[in-house]
Amino acid sequence: MELSRLLDELTLAADKVGIAVRMEAFDPHLSDARNPRGGLCTVLGRRIILVDANASLPDRIATVAAALARVDLESVFLPPIVRATIGAHARGARPRVAAPGEPARLPARPARGGKAAKLLPLARTKWRDA
Repeated sequence: MELSRLLDELTLAADKVGIAVRMEAFDPHLSDARNPRGGLCTVLGRRIILVDANASLPDRIATVAAALARVDLESVFLPPIVRATIGAHARGARPRVAAPGEPARLPARPARGGKAAKLLPLARTKWRDA
């Protein structure tokens, strides 16, 4: 599967569970190529995945997949490649997001590193459309 299509499928999966995905150009002083920012947040009771539009495609996929790894997707049909990508990012995901009205706990900051570079070769090589 092409990476752009994988990002579209991940965005559709987020939409199925009521989470909007917003691609925004982040301030370059807050985010850079080595440390992309973004993820799942709650704004005025609505869950949103914010993604740096200036990040590379693998980093955008990693951001959306890691955010979806924190959400219950058991009742939603997802193509196997989408579920595998989310599962690969679940190993490094932060704990699930608190539901609206539930107290939120701040997770420990994950270690720096090119998480997308390590996890996406699976999507690039093993899962291709015929």
